[in-house]
Amino acid sequence: MPSIITYLLDIIQYQNQQISWLLLFISKFIPLKQWAFDDAHSPKYQKFKTDKLPIIKRFVKQDWQFLTEYYLLRYGKPLKPVRTQKGKIRNVPNDTICPLCGAPHQYIYDNNGGKGQFKCKVCQKTFVSGEQVSSPLVLKCPYCNHSLVAKKDRKHFTIHKCINNKCSYYISNVRKLPNDVKHSDRYKYKLRYIYREFSVDFFAMDLDSLPKNASSFKFRSKSAHIMGLCLSCYNAMITTG
Repeated sequence: MPSIITYLLDIIQYQNQQISWLLLFISKFIPLKQWAFDDAHSPKYQKFKTDKLPIIKRFVKQDWQFLTEYYLLRYGKPLKPVRTQKGKIRNVPNDTICPLCGAPHQYIYDNNGGKGQFKCKVCQKTFVSGEQVSSPLVLKCPYCNHSLVAKKDRKHFTIHKCINNKCSYYISNVRKLPNDVKHSDRYKYKLRYIYREFSVDFFAMDLDSLPKNASSFKFRSKSAHIMGLCLSCYNAMITTG
């Protein structure tokens, strides 16, 4: 028994020496700034990073008459139409209606000095002339609640990006950048929140029609989000070459 204990102690001491050597090697040859930004040393791998799901808000058509009645019930006075200030010309055409709640032009503000943007006094919707609100859902950034903007439209997916410069996700990633990175090279790093909306119906695919040598992720037992991450990784592998 004493010989076994001695043997085990020798192994533990050897492992301790190896760990100490590895710690010394890491602290000597791996820059600390690389730890702060795990992939700053290789921007081409930025596309492999995936973010969490966005906040999804479904579109609900509003009724301006119902909203005005609710305003009267809550505040005890009717919601008055928009008044034009004395000496100013009203730049809202008579055929302008709110695309969200259907309020007539009497309740529409000129929101940017006659440049084509309007704001509904009833539902607070901002829009441009002729816009139709028909999107079934709205994607929002999970960090700042800012609406995502569709930046790129690919064959099987659309890339949505948060363009809010005050987003905590963006600010945090900018702070992690190495000090020697030029402002013109920031595009190489993944700084903003990105979401890929895939248009592929994973669950409608016929597994029996796949070639025998094809790899299967068994996506029928996985969520669409998991398959989206797999396809994001595959797309990054192709684009980075």
